[in-house]
Amino acid sequence: MLKLPFRKLDILVLGEFVPFFVIGVAAFTLLMIAVLLFREMVNYITIYGLSMAQVGLFFALSLPQTVAYTFPMAVLFAGLLAFGRMSDTNQITAVRAGGVGFFRIVLPALIFSWFVVLGTFLLSEKVAPQSTRLAREYIHSALVDHGITLRETDISYMDQEAGWLFAAASGEGNVFEDVKWWDFSRPGEITFYTAEEGIWQMGSWEFHNARVTNLKVGTGINSYDDDLEGGNGGRVVRSLYSPTLEMRISATPSNILAKGTRSPEEMSLQELRSYLHSSEIVGRSALYLRKIEGTYHLKIAAPFASIVFTLIAAPLGLAPQRSTSTMGIGFSMVLVFLYYLLTTFAVKIAEGGIVHPVVAAWLPNAIFLVAGAILNARFYMRRG
Repeated sequence: MLKLPFRKLDILVLGEFVPFFVIGVAAFTLLMIAVLLFREMVNYITIYGLSMAQVGLFFALSLPQTVAYTFPMAVLFAGLLAFGRMSDTNQITAVRAGGVGFFRIVLPALIFSWFVVLGTFLLSEKVAPQSTRLAREYIHSALVDHGITLRETDISYMDQEAGWLFAAASGEGNVFEDVKWWDFSRPGEITFYTAEEGIWQMGSWEFHNARVTNLKVGTGINSYDDDLEGGNGGRVVRSLYSPTLEMRISATPSNILAKGTRSPEEMSLQELRSYLHSSEIVGRSALYLRKIEGTYHLKIAAPFASIVFTLIAAPLGLAPQRSTSTMGIGFSMVLVFLYYLLTTFAVKIAEGGIVHPVVAAWLPNAIFLVAGAILNARFYMRRG
């Protein structure tokens, strides 16, 4: 019986798999743009009066992050349609007649999926964070030029050279709520300001219902919570309340909102790791810290969904009596929806402290990996 050379087998499988992967990236990118970006872009034009050129640049800068999200989806789409087409055209039957086993047929797609994982990491780490950050800063600057301000939350801005850290629960225009400001410019001492509201006017900040606490510390700003309780050799020297307190800080609301508020999507793994161990997280809630830690581990786990999706797509695609075009698209949409629904659930239980962020981040991959192993085992037992 004539056997198909392995090199020709690899070319055959990848010749079907790669084009469908490219189509999947394009299709899912358009879908995500329609769902996530299109409404926002239309609002910038119709409500805020930005030009098509400005919105177009914002769109271009936002694209790398969107494309990175689509890679695992495109792998699933490609696996279902490529293997389904090979099965429908009897190419799989011919290859199997040559003595080639099921796992050898799937191997080229798995190897390609590993390269997709590497590509996802490269795009997510080296391109997407910087482009997403530039997109936000650019659109913020464009809105300010039009006299428009948007509400931001979880604001943090640090001037390491001047020796201070500014944080607020939210801010819009010149008004910030739940303000905290640490002045650690003097060695061995921290002055901690809290206020219900901070307003920028006439070149200075006015804090309302403010409290000022002076601390003598031994280990710096990261030990603030312990120092407040007298730990780490720190002690409260003075604590004062003032209904109105005027402060001069070398940062305007525009600086703080444009450059100080970074979402996890704007940080690489290294930046997230540094951020979790930096003084910028001082005073943050446990919920916020779990959210950041969960995002860090999810950035590691998510790209490996490409491998898991390939293991699921192969037995489903090779199943007999299946319409490639309709069932392939339908299966991919349903499985992608289930995967990201499970991811959302895992993120929420991690934020709630029910499970560790590492467990939550890898839980969707683990469940789908078990499902893929069962599907492959059943297919192998039936067809060998």
